[in-house]
Amino acid sequence: MSKQDKLDQNPAKLIITSYGAAVRALEEAKLAIEKGNFEAKIRNIDLAFGLISELRESLDPETGGEIAEKLNSLYEFYQHEIIAANVNNDADRLTPIIDMMSSLQDAFMETQQKSEVSS
Repeated sequence: MSKQDKLDQNPAKLIITSYGAAVRALEEAKLAIEKGNFEAKIRNIDLAFGLISELRESLDPETGGEIAEKLNSLYEFYQHEIIAANVNNDADRLTPIIDMMSSLQDAFMETQQKSEVSS
């Protein structure tokens, strides 16, 4: 079974992977802004924004209910802040997004580990 097959079978792992990739991209974008590296900034901002878009698109309000609605609002906030950081070259604006996404990733990982132990 390929790594992609395993991810397809376990959406939680895909979410965890997406959070990790978005956090890394935002950290790289922050560094790029601080160093004035326009190309790296744009590449990493685009990557993070795209990953968050995918996370938003994967939400199912019918199944997820209030949690899906709250995550959608949070993802929308992230995207708004990423755009503002990009337009204003404001690296500090990315820090809270990085912190929040890291916390969410940790929460998903903890839930995933508990789920694996109980199955």
